[in-house]
Formats: sequence, C-alpha cells, structure tokens
Amino acid sequence: MTAKMEFKGKDIDEAINKACARFSVPREKLNIEIVSTGSTGIFGLCKKKAIIQVSQKEQINLQTKSKNRPSQDDSPSTSTKRKKREIKDRDAAVAAPKSATEKPVADHEKTKSTSRQQVAVPSPEVIDYLKINLHRLLELMGFPSEISVSEKDNKIFLQISSDFNDKLTSKDGQLLDSLQYLLRKMISAKFPLRVLFSIDADNFRETRRTSLIEQAKKLAVEAKETGKTKTIPPLNPAERRIVHMTLQDDKTIRSRSVGDGLFKKILIYLPGKGKKRPSRRRKGKEVNQARKSSPNK
Repeated sequence: MTAKMEFKGKDIDEAINKACARFSVPREKLNIEIVSTGSTGIFGLCKKKAIIQVSQKEQINLQTKSKNRPSQDDSPSTSTKRKKREIKDRDAAVAAPKSATEKPVADHEKTKSTSRQQVAVPSPEVIDYLKINLHRLLELMGFPSEISVSEKDNKIFLQISSDFNDKLTSKDGQLLDSLQYLLRKMISAKFPLRVLFSIDADNFRETRRTSLIEQAKKLAVEAKETGKTKTIPPLNPAERRIVHMTLQDDKTIRSRSVGDGLFKKILIYLPGKGKKRPSRRRKGKEVNQARKSSPNK
C-alpha cells in the first residue's frame, strides 16, 4: 500500500494541486484525506493552512505490477534486466515530480520576496481596504472617527478626525504607530506588493518630524561641546531615519541605532567616542598587572 504524504496550502484546492504535481497524476487517481480545512484568521492575521494526507490509488500499483510481469517468451535474464530498468525508471519518475514541485516553490518565494521590495501603485481596492479596516479598528477601540484619504508619490495618507485625537497622539503617538503596524501586517497578508501608507491625526506626523529634527540638532551641539554621548529614547524606524538624515551631512558628529526589536534608541556622539570602553573589571585587572610588573615594591 502506498505510504501517505502530507501537503499544505492556503486552501484545500492548493494543497491538492501540490499533491497532484508531486505524484504527477490527476486528483481522481489519489486517495485524499482532509486533516484540516484551515482558517482565514481575524483581519487576515493568524491564518491556518489547509492540511491533507494523500496516497495513490491501488489501481495504479496494479497496472505497474501487470507491466512488470514477464511474458512467457521472456527468458529469466531478460526478465531480470527489464525489472532493473523499470525500477530505475520508476525511481527517476518519483524523483522528477519532487524537483519539479520544489522549483516553482523556490521561484514563487523568490518572486514574493522581490515583490516585497516593489511599491504598489495605490488602487481603489487597496485604499478601500485600508480605510475600512482602520475604521473598524478605531470603532473596536471605542474611538469612532472619520477618515479622509489622500495620495502622493505612490503613498497613501490616512487622516483621522475625531474627538479622541488627543489620546491617539499622546505618548509620542504610540497608538498611531501601533495602528499603523497592525494595519501593515494585515495588508501585507492581503496584497503581494508593498503598500506605502501613513496614519495621522491632527497633523501629528509633521509636528513630530519638526520636533525630532530640532532635538537631533540640539543633542549634536551638546555632544560637540561636552564630548559626551547623547541618547534619544526608542523610536520607530521612520522616526530614526529622520534623525539620521538630519545629521548625515555633519562630518563632525555620528549617530547610530542601538537595541533590539522595532523600537531602538539613537546614540549621538563624536567620531571615535562610540567605541566600546573596557569594563571596570578588565580595567582593574590591567592596573594590578601593571603594579606587579613594576620594579618598585
């Protein structure tokens, strides 16, 4: 009996198509057992793939046995050679579908990773998806709002107008950043190309940009005057880019991001000052060694 193999896909049809490609037979010649139908998740997140177990139907094996049965006119040596040749051909046939299925998957993943770098031209479908889901998220948060949309340079700008804008923009706009992060995950699961968009309320993004530029310049001056490294608290990638771009033309100062995760701190320091200093333990060890090697006791 043919051993069962497991296949996964975004839905049952995709999983069955993978199985057909693997065995090089139509679905009518396969025994298919559905393990899980999968799920679309919530807001397109937490999706579960469909899973099936597949084996070839016995009639294919019977046909193979009939082909392998030697005729009465065949001599033992001829029959043995034929069996060896058929086994070799069968092994090659089994290996071929595997490589044939692996190659499209690799090409698909390559195309998918490349398409992530390509920016999608805003379409009515993408704009409606962003607007509708942002509206739903705000309602679930208890912040019913009106949302207006504009476009510039292939980027979509979503402007929130409500009585809760002060809460949305508090704590340096953490709620806005969280909404934008969640919506980005949702839309990347829905559309293949990268979608550029920004969520704003009461023109917070521009005000925040101006504030970060002023802060970066101020800390750069202080670092030059005192020679000490200055730190900006954790920022998201877009805000870190604003700081780095502000200081990139000043050759007398340096800036770099430190930390793990999405939010990282920025260090502003003089050239040569950003190197890691020896620990106190190591420093004390060097002093003790210097004392021991000294000729005066």
